[in-house]
Amino acid sequence: MKTVDEIYEAIAKEILNVINDDWDKACLEFEFVEEGVVGYSGDYVNDGNKKDIEVENIDDDVIDWLSQLHEITTEGGNNKWNRAIFTLFSTGKFDMEFIWDQELYDEIESLSKG
Repeated sequence: MKTVDEIYEAIAKEILNVINDDWDKACLEFEFVEEGVVGYSGDYVNDGNKKDIEVENIDDDVIDWLSQLHEITTEGGNNKWNRAIFTLFSTGKFDMEFIWDQELYDEIESLSKG
């Protein structure tokens, strides 16, 4: 299992691998549905213009990394989250924001019972 820092570094490398353009800031947004089920999308900013990241070119290992990150950060029942936003700046700095989305949770619960 990777450490939190290794996961962040791996996600950053994937972003760098898929953007073949100059950029100032890139974001990947994740929805954690359940173990092994992660949806994601992304975009980056180039000269003030927002462009989509071609997420189909991101290594599928990102799903495992997010599952590991979820397991590590929610251990003990604290810090519940089902959405996350990883923001990488061209300077190399990054930010990871964890979000609890009750509507997403309710939608998943309703679909699983349907």
